Amino acid sequence: MKRNLKIAGVLALIAVICALAIAGMNMVTSGIIKANTEKTELKTCQAIFSSYDKDKSEEMTSSNEAITKKVLAKDSNGNELGYLYTVTGKNAYGAITIMVAVKDDKVLQVEFLENGQSFASTVTSHVQNSYPSSPDDSVHVGAYKKEEASNIGSLSSSEIDGIDTACGATYGAKLVKELVNIALQDAKGGK
Repeated sequence: MKRNLKIAGVLALIAVICALAIAGMNMVTSGIIKANTEKTELKTCQAIFSSYDKDKSEEMTSSNEAITKKVLAKDSNGNELGYLYTVTGKNAYGAITIMVAVKDDKVLQVEFLENGQSFASTVTSHVQNSYPSSPDDSVHVGAYKKEEASNIGSLSSSEIDGIDTACGATYGAKLVKELVNIALQDAKGGK
């Protein structure tokens, strides 16, 4: 019994030390991460609108929670350049954060701020689940031959084109379109 209490005490002490180390690293790096994010956003704003002036621009609010930042971009004379939206979304493959420049209800430019899409394992899983192969290099192509397998070399080009190839890149592109649409809809209705 004494031995179990001693082991539990040592494990608790290790847990406290690890928690303190993680909290300390978070305190040290959170400021750096925030500064790097702000620097990246500023560089992106200036890449989109070369005369962008952060001090003259106005941060605005948006009711859409996907929009993490909305800025009425202005130059050093206070002239309006357009709206800059920072929009974040997530799917099964990870998160994407983009900056969308909108002027006169038109998308001028889209820039990636963060692309956390990680689709290697899910693409492999998708292919393995959707197209199980047999030892003779045949592939089950559900859209064309539900009960039988075909050698991939025997498929016509139209059959190959019809195979479901939706994977990480497809879903990432769909997410980017949705995020751009969110910014555009806000610009059209939120002025």
